[in-house]
Amino acid sequence: MSSKKILLINEKGFIFLDKDKDSNTQFGIIKSKALKKAKKGSKIKTHTGNIFYVVDPTAPDLVKKVIRLPQIITLKDIGSIIMYLGIKNGSKVFDAGSGSGVNACVIANLSKEIKVYSYELRKEFIKVATKNAALFELDNIKFLNKDVRNGIKEKGFDCGIVDLPDPWEVIPKIEKNFVVGARIVTYSPSIIQIEKTMRSLPKNFAVERLIQNNEINWKTEIERDILRPESNGILHTGFLLFIKKISP
Repeated sequence: MSSKKILLINEKGFIFLDKDKDSNTQFGIIKSKALKKAKKGSKIKTHTGNIFYVVDPTAPDLVKKVIRLPQIITLKDIGSIIMYLGIKNGSKVFDAGSGSGVNACVIANLSKEIKVYSYELRKEFIKVATKNAALFELDNIKFLNKDVRNGIKEKGFDCGIVDLPDPWEVIPKIEKNFVVGARIVTYSPSIIQIEKTMRSLPKNFAVERLIQNNEINWKTEIERDILRPESNGILHTGFLLFIKKISP
């Protein structure tokens, strides 16, 4: 396994470890020597006899370990962003409002051929985002300390995310940096922000869709005959407005 991070799972739960360190876990001590020899699917035993199996950590696992600033775009929304922006191998992605960098990391993790340019005004946020990119072991994200409202120099973007409070101020300043056919999504908690953005769109952009995702988890304690929706869920987080550049 090439990653420095390793994920161990069993019926009791999971442990996320660094191969280069001995780990004293709630299930017992695991030596670095054993982790370095581990291969995907192999068995690891703690000093107390607990048995775990080795798997490669993927984005949903890594997101649980990121340093979180007050707000991140949730996975339920990131899934829609990836799909409806049409992100694929070779995509050049604009990301305004890095925050914790979770959105940029999940997208860059899809393929090494994807290039993400993530812009953030606050230097302390870039430090956190850079640490999270290191957790994902990514080198295809470039974090830039810049206010995109003043324009950017990078060009040829296929798609973009605007996670800022005033998208209507941002889009006119960066629209020339996108190719024809490019899609942009704005992420806004208030529908008033969406309305203002739509009324201020440049004429060479058209609205493709406006969506709101609600996620309801279910209790799955099948051994107790419990299989029902939980009383809470991840409901409104933000509105996603997808627009497309239809002419130069």
